[in-house]
Amino acid sequence: MPLTMLNPGEEGLIVECRAQESSKRFLENLGIVPGVTVSIINEINGNIILSVKGARIALSKGLAQQLIIRQNR
Repeated sequence: MPLTMLNPGEEGLIVECRAQESSKRFLENLGIVPGVTVSIINEINGNIILSVKGARIALSKGLAQQLIIRQNR
């Protein structure tokens, strides 16, 4: 499911990135790659603030929808 389906406080494991190559490189530089666990901190106007390896990162809704995750229970 896309990252945008998670609610604040929930975690998910990145399993795939369906973004264009330039966006994939941008996300890789931020540490957002398959196999990494992310958690949603907040959602503001559809944009997502998430925690990745202890860092807070803001992503647009469009980019967040390109990240496919498996929800941690």
